[in-house]
Amino acid sequence: MRAAPRASEIVWSDVARWAGLPVLFERYRLAGDTLYVSRGLLSVTEDRLLLYRVLDVRVRRSLLDRLLGLGTVVVYGADATDPVLELKGVRRPREVADLIQERAEEARARAGIRGREVYGAFAGEVGHFDA
Repeated sequence: MRAAPRASEIVWSDVARWAGLPVLFERYRLAGDTLYVSRGLLSVTEDRLLLYRVLDVRVRRSLLDRLLGLGTVVVYGADATDPVLELKGVRRPREVADLIQERAEEARARAGIRGREVYGAFAGEVGHFDA
C-alpha cells in the first residue's frame, strides 16, 4: 500500500479555459487527499473536497473541447456545500478524471471507509446522477 500523500504535495493543477484560453479565473489543484477549486479575481472563493468523499467522476467534452484537447471534469461528492464540482476547460480531462478516482479510492482505503458508507451520504438524493 502506498504511503499517505503529504498535504503540500501537489499532484495536479490547472486553470479553467474557454476556447483554449485561461480567462475564466478558476484554478484547480489536487494536493494530498484534497481537491481545491479557487474561483474569482478580486474576491476569491476556495472550495475543498476531501477525496474520500468523491462518489463519481464524469467527463464532458463538446466538439470544440475535443478539437482543443480540453474537457470538463464533473466531480460528484458527499459534500454539503458543493455536491457537484465542475472543473471546466482542463487539459487531458480523461487522465484527470482517472487520477481523481484513483486517489479517492486510495483515500477511502487509508481511512478504512467502504464505498457503501460514502454512498449512504446521499440516500434519497441521487437525482443529480441522472443525465
